Amino acid sequence: MTFEIRPLETADVPTVLPFLRAHHPYRVLTGEAVRWRMEHPTPHATDVPLVAVDADGRIGGFVRSLLTRPRGRDPHGLTFLTTVAEHHRGGGLASLLLTASEKALVERGARTLRTEAADEAVQAGGPALRELALAHGYEAEDTHHILGLDLSLLPPAPEPPAGVELRPFSDYADDPGTVYELDRSASADEPGAAPGVGFMSLEDWIAGPWEHPLSDPDLSLVFLHEGTPAGITCYASDRRTRMESSMTGTLREFRGRGLAGYAKHTALLRARERGFTHATTGNHENNAPMLAINTRLGYSLLGRETGYVKPVG
Repeated sequence: MTFEIRPLETADVPTVLPFLRAHHPYRVLTGEAVRWRMEHPTPHATDVPLVAVDADGRIGGFVRSLLTRPRGRDPHGLTFLTTVAEHHRGGGLASLLLTASEKALVERGARTLRTEAADEAVQAGGPALRELALAHGYEAEDTHHILGLDLSLLPPAPEPPAGVELRPFSDYADDPGTVYELDRSASADEPGAAPGVGFMSLEDWIAGPWEHPLSDPDLSLVFLHEGTPAGITCYASDRRTRMESSMTGTLREFRGRGLAGYAKHTALLRARERGFTHATTGNHENNAPMLAINTRLGYSLLGRETGYVKPVG
């Protein structure tokens, strides 16, 4: 079967959204977020979702192609959210999508290429995509554990650590710089962080993560120790039943006090009270402290997602 691979259009979103949800069951995805990303380009990046359309106009595949231009570093490209309809797998469509993304990324200046693939439970068709990445010359770079939690099984609330205070991100609507500084500082030594990649500017951070429609300022929390901001736990949600942890980090001088675990537990309890039923998170396989926290919270392993990398040329 012949496919045309073209950029995603707004009119495609109602068809593409259930297609993506069926193949990536643990991701938080909404039509509003897809349209918002199309209308709000990522700062210092070119973000082009691609779809594979057959002669009858039916969508058989999807991939997101992202070129990032970090200040002072060579551009790098990422191909992710690769999705192929079950009845088209094994017919070369996944390779066509990856090739089209790579071509676009290299033409825009990428010097390094990355892609991702996960276990079947996390990404339908993921094992075949692992083989495809290797066949295209990629090498495994790192692995994340994808964890899930049925919020009805969340353990009872723990005793709060001494001196802790929790405030939702919504309290900082007029002062997002406080949250930005916590995010920037706590992310600096997070396991899996790319070496030498500087954190985005405040302006880019506000235009991106802070204002993204999936970012949930009522579930996301700043935790303070004796009045001093010590860290954050951040969540994306569909505002209905599903939530996803996007970042939890503690400033180095406040680690080892149980603050992050307490903040995460409280955020999940608040989410359950508001009707949320399922939570997911991802942790680098080397992030033993956070994996331990999530195990105590009741998260269980859904599968593993591997990042792959290759140089251009």
